[in-house]
Amino acid sequence: MKGYKAIAAFTIPSELAVVKSFLEAAGISCYVKDELTIQVHNFYSNAIGGITLAVKEMEAEHAIKLLGANGFEMHLTNMDDEKTLSTEEASKKEKLFKLLKGAIISVVIAAIILIIIIVGLLIKG
Repeated sequence: MKGYKAIAAFTIPSELAVVKSFLEAAGISCYVKDELTIQVHNFYSNAIGGITLAVKEMEAEHAIKLLGANGFEMHLTNMDDEKTLSTEEASKKEKLFKLLKGAIISVVIAAIILIIIIVGLLIKG
């Protein structure tokens, strides 16, 4: 991949095919990594970081702008630091986690109250 910069990642090959075709139609050369692995063992996709799409370094900025302007921004990644989530995405995940945690606590409290009521009724009866 020398001379190429990774700009996007995909979970399934069909997503890659659309974006790759779009970029190639715009005259941008593409290099794909791990596509065949995912085709054979699709459950490995998340474990290995998905299918990586790279373009020539000198075309990377143009390719990123094209993808962002045409609705493909969800696939764009910061491949310099693959583990870093965008702050917006991290914020959404944190809010969802807090909401889920609150829901679980509410269900547990409701279950405890229900058990206390049932035990109280059994003792009286």
